[in-house]
Amino acid sequence: MEKGAGFLVAILIWGGIVYFFVRTPLLLELSGGQFLDSGLANLVSIVGEKKGTIDVLVGKNSQKPAVHFNKTIDIFDIKISPENPELIFAGTNHGLFVSRDAGLNWYNFSDVEHKIDSSSLVYKILLNNPEKSPVYSFISLFKDKRGMVYKSRDKFFSAEKILEIDNEAVYDFDTDGVNLYLGLSDGRLVLYSISKDEVRLLKKFNSPITNLKKIPEKGLIYLTLKSGGFWISRDNGQSFDRLEFLDNYRGANKVSKFIVSQSNQSLIYAATDYGLLRSSNAGETWQIFKSLPVENRKVSALAIQENPGEIFAASNGKIYKSGDYGLNWRILESNLNDREISAIAVNGDKIIIGTKQN
Repeated sequence: MEKGAGFLVAILIWGGIVYFFVRTPLLLELSGGQFLDSGLANLVSIVGEKKGTIDVLVGKNSQKPAVHFNKTIDIFDIKISPENPELIFAGTNHGLFVSRDAGLNWYNFSDVEHKIDSSSLVYKILLNNPEKSPVYSFISLFKDKRGMVYKSRDKFFSAEKILEIDNEAVYDFDTDGVNLYLGLSDGRLVLYSISKDEVRLLKKFNSPITNLKKIPEKGLIYLTLKSGGFWISRDNGQSFDRLEFLDNYRGANKVSKFIVSQSNQSLIYAATDYGLLRSSNAGETWQIFKSLPVENRKVSALAIQENPGEIFAASNGKIYKSGDYGLNWRILESNLNDREISAIAVNGDKIIIGTKQN
């Protein structure tokens, strides 16, 4: 199984900074003081402090936050709490990390029973929104040659295992509020029923599933494979069709990330080896953003903020921003010259950037 390279985090901030107080009990905020002592104990001791792996830009000024850990971490996923934008989780090659000050300080974190610890590879995180279903958050990790998925009601202070598989990992997952759809590294698409606590196989592909998105209102599932191709199911995963348009252009079917518009679920943006692409008809046909002034075509990461029409794309170690749906672009400067940008997340007026070694 391919573990893959991870991502290092950087933050670009145009707003104010909230300072992190080490002794502020994160657990108290999230779970009303329950498990307070054990929760604080699971914020791993500071045995070193890695610098130069995270960058913070405030306007044109650069500030470097700290990773309070004695090893360089690679980050696979970054998720921002829907209820508290100062709270950010990162899945890494050394377990789960948390920042409580919008990314200025990062600490290694474990659940109460140490199921998620620094020996885990944490691939994906899905945080629940209290205003929406489901009530659980989910996390995918690889540990002791086994892939595992846990669910949690309290932001991973306690965790219950729902899936375990030898020598494979879950690279991506999504939920419709009733079921969890899991894309495995061996190409299997698995459905977990949240209410019934049951798991069943939907389909087996011939390559690892790298990106997956469930559209509940229309019964759609979009997914991509490591070997290439953009796939769609119109019947909640009972059958799939490969949409062949991208296969006609060299590198276009190698999709590093795609994003589905929340307001128009037939509108899809994709970062590919061919460039930044957009489809307005659920992947049947695509258009390339010729306006993006990249040095080479490959786009490695992507983020969209539909209101006010902002697009963030990464290529060749540079970040490009458009404020008018891709008509015009400008470069956002960072101190990440030697790393490939692999993930971008929008957090209000902050942009969180994940990178990996070239």
